[in-house]
Amino acid sequence: MMEAGGSIESANADSTSVPPTEQRISRCLLFLWTILIACPIRYWPIDDTIDNTWVFALNYAAAHGLAIGRDVIWTTGPLGYLAFPMDLGHNLAQALAFQGAVWAILIAVFLDLFFRAGRALENLAYFSIFFSFSAPFYWFNFMGLENLLLAGALVLLVLARKSGSLGRYVAALTLMGLIPLIKLTGAMLAAGSLLGFLTDYAWRNRNQGATWTKELKLYTALAIGIPLSVAAAGCWLFLPSLDALMLYGKGSLEVVKGYSAAMSYAGDLIEFGGVVEVLIGIGAFLFVRNRPHRSTAWFLIALLAIPLLISIKHGFARQVGHVVNFLGFAGLSLALMALLLPLAGRRSIVTFMVSLNFAVLSLEYGFTKVGVIPTLEEFAGIRGTRMAVGALPFDKLHASLRASTDYAPDARVEPEIRSIIGDSAVASLSLVYSGAAMEGLNLQLYPVVQRYSAYTPYLDQLNADWIRTQGPRYLLFDGYAIDGRHPWAETPAMWLQVYRWYNTRLRGTRSLLLERRSVPRFERLEIITRMMVDTGAGFTVPASQSPVFWSLRCGYSPIGALQNLLLRVPRVTMEVETQNGDNQTSRAVPAVLSNAVPGNAPTGNLAGLATFLDTGASFQPLPQRVHFGGPGLSSYRSSCDLEYLAAAPGS
Repeated sequence: MMEAGGSIESANADSTSVPPTEQRISRCLLFLWTILIACPIRYWPIDDTIDNTWVFALNYAAAHGLAIGRDVIWTTGPLGYLAFPMDLGHNLAQALAFQGAVWAILIAVFLDLFFRAGRALENLAYFSIFFSFSAPFYWFNFMGLENLLLAGALVLLVLARKSGSLGRYVAALTLMGLIPLIKLTGAMLAAGSLLGFLTDYAWRNRNQGATWTKELKLYTALAIGIPLSVAAAGCWLFLPSLDALMLYGKGSLEVVKGYSAAMSYAGDLIEFGGVVEVLIGIGAFLFVRNRPHRSTAWFLIALLAIPLLISIKHGFARQVGHVVNFLGFAGLSLALMALLLPLAGRRSIVTFMVSLNFAVLSLEYGFTKVGVIPTLEEFAGIRGTRMAVGALPFDKLHASLRASTDYAPDARVEPEIRSIIGDSAVASLSLVYSGAAMEGLNLQLYPVVQRYSAYTPYLDQLNADWIRTQGPRYLLFDGYAIDGRHPWAETPAMWLQVYRWYNTRLRGTRSLLLERRSVPRFERLEIITRMMVDTGAGFTVPASQSPVFWSLRCGYSPIGALQNLLLRVPRVTMEVETQNGDNQTSRAVPAVLSNAVPGNAPTGNLAGLATFLDTGASFQPLPQRVHFGGPGLSSYRSSCDLEYLAAAPGS
């Protein structure tokens, strides 16, 4: 392998007309800019937004001794709350200590890059520019610390490939082992890069015979052993049992598996043009006027191809606002390429045009989707630095977060409901319930901490089992569902257990209060009829003096399976028609409809739900016609298994 300092870039640096003193100053300034962009210091106040609610829930869980896997399920790992801390329990102090340690590690990585790795000043300058354009990747949706660790690991892998340094390779693997402790999907990006690194290593050294075999075995053994050992050690320290670890892995993969269909959201088609434009720019940067360094270009493709594809899927599965994931990782990719590729001479025009084009795209998207000031602050490294400065002194930070708490009075629990609940245990089925901390409620968390994300049968059943076995005395619900879904059909297994175990206690102006029964309404469901139906034509739920439930099992069509793998499955709508004209169209999550949905289901408003769960209300035996439509209908099989079920009375 080539040693650091022996590249064409270093030769260009030696012959540059920039005086040595100015070079050193420039390196120091670029290094400072880079470590400011890489500052991982984050903390958040409580507010009444949807995403802030899962952040609150995971912080609340950590502050109350609940464990990932055993008690709660999300895509974040046992250290996830340290990436987005709130001022609950000791979370803030623990998180700032952890984030400070991560920053120290990243500073060490960039010290090595800027002052020991032999990279030319021009390469470092373009690295810093492209790295600044990747900054939104480290701030998206309260997360980002795991992506900073990934960036540090990839820098080390690039330097290890250039210099043959085993120490840098081991350091990169160690950082990769930390990522699944924060977020499992971040580990998928790291694994894709590592696979590409090993593939390039095997191909490049294939003619070395026995030496190659021995070294490849060593590199492969380290690639498997070190990340797994680090992750296992972290899980041993921070998870209560092996079962919790297994449930964390399975639950996270279930969330990932269902996301492309349940959370899909189309955006502006022109953004796909931006992806093509970025990929063309990357291709030009790698290959145009670069014949002497084709092996380096192919290494970079091997290293970055899988993560780039994953970032496209992540950015466009739920397109609105999420495209930043692709642009951010593309910026990081270009930064890594700038470290290894020649940039001057006959390549200078290519470098300039790719840089200019990506800068325009990044600024345009950031200004329109994120905001001018936040975008400029992230690119300049100001946002993280300001938060780092704001963390000191610590007492002042506590006061600042309390003052920044933003929870609208009309979003809080009504006084009459609050007085009934008192100190009793309560859980919230609402999209937003972070105000529970302000209300002083004895809040209980179900496993998938926001219902809308329980979009596979397995996840829905986890919450259903919790309601059945651990459900608190009271439940709160405000009647809202994400993306125009029907609340009951959104998580039918969970709502079935709510129907079995809870009665309406009080319907307020904003919330419905449910109280647990001493015995369930019924013991089980029994199958009445089973048949095959055409989902487009629909089916009729018969009238009955008691609720008739139905379940529908529809697998993906071939095109749907491909859509789910590569990008997103378009939305499916469910229209329910009744004889009295009370029709309702909502978005459906077909996967969870394999769990029982009540025929003659209540409307999504609080009045309908309150009546349905009121023991004194009379049941209206009106037949319903259910059929499906929407752009995603062709993504599923046209013929599906339908079951009608009835409740077997309890003892």
